[in-house]
Amino acid sequence: MKRPLDDILVADFSRVLAGPLCTQLLADAGARVIKVEEPGRGDETRRWGPPFVRGVSAYFLSINRGKESMTLNLKNDEGRDIARRLIERADVVVDNFLSLALPVNERAVRCRISGFDDGTPGYDLLAQAESGLMAITGEIDGEPMKSGVALSDVLTAHHAFGAICAALHGRARTGEGASLDVSLFGATVASLVNVAQNALVTGKEAKRWGNAHPSIVPYQLFHGSDRPFVVGCGTDRHYALLCARVLERADLIDDERFATNARRVKHRAALIAILEKELAAKRAKHWVDACRRAGVPASLVRGVREALRTEAGRALVDVVDHPVAGRYEAVRNPVRIDGARAKAGAPPPELGADTDKILRELGYRRSDVARLRAGGVI
Repeated sequence: MKRPLDDILVADFSRVLAGPLCTQLLADAGARVIKVEEPGRGDETRRWGPPFVRGVSAYFLSINRGKESMTLNLKNDEGRDIARRLIERADVVVDNFLSLALPVNERAVRCRISGFDDGTPGYDLLAQAESGLMAITGEIDGEPMKSGVALSDVLTAHHAFGAICAALHGRARTGEGASLDVSLFGATVASLVNVAQNALVTGKEAKRWGNAHPSIVPYQLFHGSDRPFVVGCGTDRHYALLCARVLERADLIDDERFATNARRVKHRAALIAILEKELAAKRAKHWVDACRRAGVPASLVRGVREALRTEAGRALVDVVDHPVAGRYEAVRNPVRIDGARAKAGAPPPELGADTDKILRELGYRRSDVARLRAGGVI
């Protein structure tokens, strides 16, 4: 499969999650990504675990496929010279946690990822807290709650990926690169979408709604006799179908309290109490199947492993061969191009596995490489 970034070289100086996920997306799109890591240590996520697969961090496996790794001591003058040579050839340079002022050629797209817009470093947890995301997540009467995945990092990675692709398109027209900055805080605030807009329009602080929706009813988690499931009635028609064809409770359509979505929001507690009692009578799968036959959006609440073992989930899983971890399953890029989804591709690289090859490409001789290694530069 020919991929859109097949002719792009990325110098990746990033670590942990947001940067490496961004560059993995670039690799998935065909770019050659050279991951620059600290000699002897590498990216912190190489040590984040358990779980490990034969000593290889599952965390690291999830965000570094399809890359090459070179080790480079950026605190050393010769190490910085090597970095400059790499950057001179690069189309894209990505960094985070990097205090060094590395030069970039005028045609390169430079993307800096930080915790906050003033350049202050920060982890995902801090961004979720500062942005308001934690404040709106969790049970109504409970504590603020972070999301179950490092969502600020993930959102930042996708914002950065989109911005880089847009800048590369611009460069194709003008011949000029670009300097991009994206923060975990900024990406998370921008991703609050309607919640942020509501706060601006009303002048009121956003609330936590647990598994319900502030503006749509019913649109939440319910409990079957065996397990939880969700129903999303985004329109009055969906609500009517739920009542008439699924619950066989046409009286709930005629009830003036529930006749429109705005009225259902106003009388939320009364309606949800009725629906919970009805839905608790049978197994969740019965209700989900009935809803889908009636054209009402509904799904079981699945565990992650369970979701990956469904037909749709299995289509997203590929097998990768790793030189140390062996064969393992991985989630591949979800995008389908012309109807086809690309394979997961090459496994994440072992630390420094490509250092010698890359240095030779940059013009260093074998004797130079040996000297640099002996001096702790690589």
